[in-house]
Amino acid sequence: MSLSGFKLDLHNHTSHSADGVLSPAALLSAAKERGIACLAVTDHNLVAGGLEAARIADSDPSLPRVIPGVELATEVGEIIGLYIDHDIPTGLPLTDSVDRIRAQGGLVLLPHPFDRLRRGAIAPRSRLLAAELSDMIEVVNGRSLGPRVAAKAAALALETDRPATAGSDAHRAPEVGLAYVVVSDLPTRETLVGLVAGGRLEHGLRPREYVLNWGFQGLSPVTRLRRRLPSRF
Repeated sequence: MSLSGFKLDLHNHTSHSADGVLSPAALLSAAKERGIACLAVTDHNLVAGGLEAARIADSDPSLPRVIPGVELATEVGEIIGLYIDHDIPTGLPLTDSVDRIRAQGGLVLLPHPFDRLRRGAIAPRSRLLAAELSDMIEVVNGRSLGPRVAAKAAALALETDRPATAGSDAHRAPEVGLAYVVVSDLPTRETLVGLVAGGRLEHGLRPREYVLNWGFQGLSPVTRLRRRLPSRF
């Protein structure tokens, strides 16, 4: 806990994502160094990274607590499921995907809703519905390419009366702990939404970080390609 509360980062990736390079242990280590008290591990379409990170954290109380989750590809773009322990099929209709998350007792978070250049961002035609189906909306994303998208996401959260969240969306070590919510207590499945609603968004995004984000996002397809190449030989 910091002097002002607990730092909660609700969007992170490990090497279980095709464009992530951090092992679950390395992600936890980096988050600890940056003072993150609790983080969600939300690999693309797989829960394995979150479950592995949770097991590691459970065995070492000095590490941040872990919320296992998934950044799930629906037929209209990505949503995040939190407190998920089984994989969900990809490419389903949005409402079906939300139902699958809730069937596991999970919570739904809408990530980077206005990052139009982002691979997997929710389709504009489905943005309002996705927001209304979600428990929370990601207003600050550590990989954003500029500040305007955060202002638009904040307006969407206000319009739909959903709590605003922040997440680093870390795929690499320099990105860990870049955006988070300061909350009054460590969350549980039952208390998370209320804690976020009463929390405070903080981030380290400055012009330098926005410039770097263009480079980091440009590296993602390279990382995915390198992951695929060995299996072809």
